[in-house]
Amino acid sequence: MVMNMLQFQPAWLRLDRSERARVWETVKSLAARAEGVRLRWFDVEAFCADFSDILFVETEDLSGYYMFWEAVRDTELFSVPYVEMKQTVIGVEDGFTAYDRAVAAQGPVAGG
Repeated sequence: MVMNMLQFQPAWLRLDRSERARVWETVKSLAARAEGVRLRWFDVEAFCADFSDILFVETEDLSGYYMFWEAVRDTELFSVPYVEMKQTVIGVEDGFTAYDRAVAAQGPVAGG
């Protein structure tokens, strides 16, 4: 899972809502074409001063994620720009349990 913290710019806010919806539909269509990429969008500006939105990108394949963002960067979302990427955080859901299983399968560590 990847969290992309975004800050929408005044140019975005000047667009009417139908134009914003059109741009968002473009982003969703790019995600649909990227293999294994699912989007979840959260509006956080009422609760956070550092960024306005969080785009959660769920994927099992970081190359699909990378291809998705390369395509998005070619859109007006970034070229006008309507948005600035403030921070990206990548996490592995329950990663510690997968690690524990891998370590247990290897057997005890010598001297440990």
